[in-house]
Amino acid sequence: MDKVRFGVIGAGGAWSFHSNACAQSPCIEFVSVYDIDRKLAAKMARRYRVNEMKPYADLSEFLASPIDAVLVMVPHAYHERLVARCAAAGKHILCEKPMATTLEGCDEMIAAARKAGVKLMIAENHRFLPAHTWIREAIARGLVGDVFLVRAFEGVNEIAGLSQPDYWKGDPLKAGGGSFMDMGAHKFAALEWILDDQVDSVTAMLAKQAINLPEKAEDNALSMLRFQRTGAVGEIVVSFTQVTPPFNSLEIYGSQGTILENHMWEKPVRIFSHHESMGEHKQQWFEPDIEHAPFPRYYTISVKHTDEHFARCILEDREPEFTPGHAKSAIAGVLMGYLSARTGKAATREDLEKLASSGGTRALLETLAEHVPVNKNLPEVTRMKSTGYDQKRAGQIMERENLDLLIATAPVNVFYLSGLPTLHAAPNPILFALSNQYPNVAIVRREGEVSLFNWDLFRSVEQLCWVADHKGTIGQKDVKRALWSKIKKWGLIGKRIGVESVAPKYILDQLAKKNPDSEIVVADRVLTELRMVKSDEEVARIEKATQITEKAIMACVEAAREGMTDNDFLKLARRTMIEEGADAWDHLTLSVGDSDPEAPGIGRAAKKGDIIRFDFGAVYRGYVSDVNRHVVLGPVPAGASELIERLILFQEYYEQRVKPGVNIAQLNDEAIAYYKTIKPDGMTFAVGHSIGLECEETHLFGTMGIEDGPFLKNMVFEIEAWEPFEGTLIGVEDCYVVTDTGCRKITTLDKRMIGKA
Repeated sequence: MDKVRFGVIGAGGAWSFHSNACAQSPCIEFVSVYDIDRKLAAKMARRYRVNEMKPYADLSEFLASPIDAVLVMVPHAYHERLVARCAAAGKHILCEKPMATTLEGCDEMIAAARKAGVKLMIAENHRFLPAHTWIREAIARGLVGDVFLVRAFEGVNEIAGLSQPDYWKGDPLKAGGGSFMDMGAHKFAALEWILDDQVDSVTAMLAKQAINLPEKAEDNALSMLRFQRTGAVGEIVVSFTQVTPPFNSLEIYGSQGTILENHMWEKPVRIFSHHESMGEHKQQWFEPDIEHAPFPRYYTISVKHTDEHFARCILEDREPEFTPGHAKSAIAGVLMGYLSARTGKAATREDLEKLASSGGTRALLETLAEHVPVNKNLPEVTRMKSTGYDQKRAGQIMERENLDLLIATAPVNVFYLSGLPTLHAAPNPILFALSNQYPNVAIVRREGEVSLFNWDLFRSVEQLCWVADHKGTIGQKDVKRALWSKIKKWGLIGKRIGVESVAPKYILDQLAKKNPDSEIVVADRVLTELRMVKSDEEVARIEKATQITEKAIMACVEAAREGMTDNDFLKLARRTMIEEGADAWDHLTLSVGDSDPEAPGIGRAAKKGDIIRFDFGAVYRGYVSDVNRHVVLGPVPAGASELIERLILFQEYYEQRVKPGVNIAQLNDEAIAYYKTIKPDGMTFAVGHSIGLECEETHLFGTMGIEDGPFLKNMVFEIEAWEPFEGTLIGVEDCYVVTDTGCRKITTLDKRMIGKA
């Protein structure tokens, strides 16, 4: 073949440079385009006049088409997944910079290409800019002697994009950071190539100078670097807030001369050198003739050289001069800068490698925004942190379940996914009470990003909700329009969409009418699995709710006497919970003697010998507890005491064997078999249920079902064991959290019955 047939992935802004640069290329032909937004792909194909381009909205069909290579131009976080798919399909890959957002991502891309036997190159156009080629050769010839100092700058205006909370640019996870990742990758790649050296340490200062959105990273960055081989020092400065047209500049100072470069000059390079080979230009400023044109044409020039180099490598079956290893080194330079911003000191390549081997470099991006100081003159913008929602874990579950979108409307799930106070005990409980009239909807994309449609009249959403991408709506018609707009914008027409089993009819009707080709599935399991593993903050809230509940129970125990009614106990429990800091109560279940515990408040008075059961749950900042204890007005019956002791052994059998990885169903079978050795007959049952935003989020084992899966760290759950005794049920009930090596009991009250003389 004499031309490489390229398919393009991503119909965004970077395409203009590649299409203009290679329109007349003798070795490149762009023949197809894939984008999740089928209309955008079709528009891009229609506007390309050089030859016919075929649009695709299905990646598998695109990769099965007659193309030799792909040009990947999507947000940075998606590079590794797409590169792996393309490599597996046997396509050579030219991927826009930066290579990936983490060292692990770079390694995955390298491994995927190597396994598939395809060529991989990052489209680092600064590496192929003619001005930079000339500078590299000048340094190699010794025209500036030993290089002591380098200074590099790049500036663009991204203020408009950074002002949009839902735009990927500047998002630490989607973009891999802010200006330093976006443009610093250029600078590290170019400088390491020009100097034939590797950056060994970076000290960085990051700042938000123009945009103060908590979910965005730095808009300006300065860094100091030290090179490994030569010992040269340097600085890289990048800006997203430049108000002039974009440009790059470079300064190189050596023992024999100086090189200055600015891409806005007609002649981009000036050199002052004492070297003899400069001839008549020795010891004077000289401007060599180099292929160049000011912005935006130097992009076109450099991109043409980049793309054609890769195409020729395919045609001639040779490896690109700019290797994936070089591209990874540039990402390491950026991540060293982010590590420096976190620690407040210089970060070395060794420091970064230790982080990569211990927990992974993604951790730098997950906390990056916390380490970016904000210009004190900017208006303050606050954004709540997620209490329990884990975007990374959600993305993994969505990927495993092959879900492109998840739609949640139940108040408890909307709260969990967004922080919007839709629970019955929240800063604005009217949102819960009026949920049928004023719907609130949280939607989750495959990668775990959350968007929210909230009741527009609720103006405190900025202070109480952690989701950046939220839109006010008035009613169901507004929600339907907003949801359909997102589905189109995100290219999810015909994709697989998960809904709750209680999803409202108006949303299901909208999906059926507007998006009939989509597969709509019930995804309760996804939300349950997400909520089952708690964050440390969630565990702390459940512990606080438990402490409050135990105080309410003990207040009732201490007050218990003959003649006291169930209504007296209810009033005391409510008052105690509120006084101890609860937002509300989730449940106040109690029985006096043989009264119905599920229907307290009928005026039943306690008498001598009654067993009184208190089963309470307080609500603390949205999270609930569930505690059960018994008091007897008189001595504890011997039969009841023996029964409780047996149930404690039963409960402790579970407790002593729970740890991460243990199969829940198997442990339950073993525990029941154990209990039959203690009590072969009679009615005894055990219940284990996850607890958190609801008292019984899901049942792990018991009469309501059995979970055939493992215990996971930070699962919070109840273990209850019950038996009938003299017309009522008595038992033990305690709350636990799974730890690294076992489980820890959250409840603190004595399990045994309390007798009151």
